[in-house]
Amino acid sequence: MEIKTSTDVTPEKKYKGFNETFKLCAFSLAFAFLYPNRTTAMKRCVTITAIVTFCGGQLFWFITYTFKCLYTLDIYNFARNMTLAVVLVLFFIKTYYVIYATHKFAPLLDKISEDLSEANNLEEEFQTLYDEHIKIAKVGEISWLLIPTIMSALFPIYAGTLMTIESIQTDDYERRMVHDMDLLFVEDIQSETPFFQCMFAYNCVRCVVLVPNYCGFDGSFCIATTHLRLKLKLLALKVDKAFKNSRTRHELRMKMNEAIIDHQDALDFYVQLQNVYGPWLFAVFMLTSFMISFNLYQIYLLQRIDPKYTSFGVVGVLHIYLPCHYASELTKTSEETPLDLYAVQWEAWADNEVTKLLIFMIAGAQKGMIVTGMDLVVFDMELFKSILQTSFSFFNLITA
Repeated sequence: MEIKTSTDVTPEKKYKGFNETFKLCAFSLAFAFLYPNRTTAMKRCVTITAIVTFCGGQLFWFITYTFKCLYTLDIYNFARNMTLAVVLVLFFIKTYYVIYATHKFAPLLDKISEDLSEANNLEEEFQTLYDEHIKIAKVGEISWLLIPTIMSALFPIYAGTLMTIESIQTDDYERRMVHDMDLLFVEDIQSETPFFQCMFAYNCVRCVVLVPNYCGFDGSFCIATTHLRLKLKLLALKVDKAFKNSRTRHELRMKMNEAIIDHQDALDFYVQLQNVYGPWLFAVFMLTSFMISFNLYQIYLLQRIDPKYTSFGVVGVLHIYLPCHYASELTKTSEETPLDLYAVQWEAWADNEVTKLLIFMIAGAQKGMIVTGMDLVVFDMELFKSILQTSFSFFNLITA
């Protein structure tokens, strides 16, 4: 019998692939049938369509009630429904788009896994950068786990809590659905037992379906933009160490050639990121301002703060803030890269060939990495302020 000594045991790797490093995001993508497995794209599309079909009754009642509110000029309930309609529209757009874009999304996640695996062979100084940026990415990952989960859970919890309190006080309490509305053809029995209890559970299914969709793909955007920032910082550090630690001109030139390859790799990753997330970002831009405006309008009509829909408004603000913040940080890092490259000790070598390579890199880095929604809208903090201003202007218009 062969006995393995301690030297035979393979040491555990510090950095692992995307699935193990960002487990919450990977699980959410898988649970929402959005994880970009190329061999299961059609199966995922059929499965999610079956789930949507199962929720078809609720969608039918939601749509008919929305048109009824518009026809009867029930503006308050119309605004309530339009707020949720934004979430549903984003869900449909995102779900089928991500499945369609599997061939673009999968290489992006594979590249992140590849870079994380290679980080195990890097020096401690490089790994420190990895640690810092992984923490930043996980903040975005956890944010997109908590925000949709809390918001979705608030609806059934709020309705259930009110009914529980009222049932203790009186036998004749008002029965509240997860989202109150008139159900076409069953208005007379929608508050009767057991129909009401079945509908309440049926509505909760929709909450479970929606949450992973937002946790996974939205969280992956924060991870991808942060990873690109990491690649740019690693590039600058690699060039700096090349000039500091090289012992011969040949060694320096070899390291600079490697750095140029890394720079091109970062530029390719930026193109991948833009291609994957651009359409989704444009949809978020188009719909989020409407959601914020309708939430403000509800508060105006009620003349009080409604816990559910005020929270929904806050979530709407966060839904546009997080992409703008992470995109803005990426742009900022890309703008710092030419300065970081120029600050290396290039003058100490006086090597024309290496200097030309460095100038080539600086010139390539001067084009900032701006994240856009289909090249129509630039995502940064100015956009965030603009959306808030536009939403408030729309609110003033509809309340005039």
